[in-house]
Amino acid sequence: MELEERIEKLESREAIRSLVTDYSMAVDDRDVETIGTLFSETGIFGHADGSAVMHGRQEIVDFYNSRLGDMGPTYHYPHSHKITFTDQDNAQGIVLAHAELSQEAKTYYTGLRYYDKYQQQHGNWVFQERLLKFLFFMPMEELVRDGLTQTNRKRFPGQGELPTDLPEMQESWISFLAKD
Repeated sequence: MELEERIEKLESREAIRSLVTDYSMAVDDRDVETIGTLFSETGIFGHADGSAVMHGRQEIVDFYNSRLGDMGPTYHYPHSHKITFTDQDNAQGIVLAHAELSQEAKTYYTGLRYYDKYQQQHGNWVFQERLLKFLFFMPMEELVRDGLTQTNRKRFPGQGELPTDLPEMQESWISFLAKD
């Protein structure tokens, strides 16, 4: 790979990391207009289990206008970020993250992974797809008490206990347990 290509890839990698940071800040700041600009016109956002999936920028913006209105302050923070380029204008990524959310007079805490597809459009990187998989989503006091020892660790407000995506649904986890 030539030096110019390597520099371009590094610049793209940093732009994608900034995209992820911009998303977190826009959600926390309730800047729904910016959230819309971070997705392609045909972008997809939702839960990887298919329970909630929005198609297209306008549907994503409408979702956030509705969803964020039910919440108090939130704090999203991405951690590790793996980026793999499929070509010059397309990449995939996995972002390991946590978020703190307030809703129904409770503080919720979540550990999750974002499974992303990125696309460069008009010189800017945007989300083509952003799907969430959850390790846990529950009131903080439940997590501290014994949250990770429980089977159904998704506790979205008003929805009861739901099966989690991570790690139990990962092929490697299933294979590892099958060895016993």
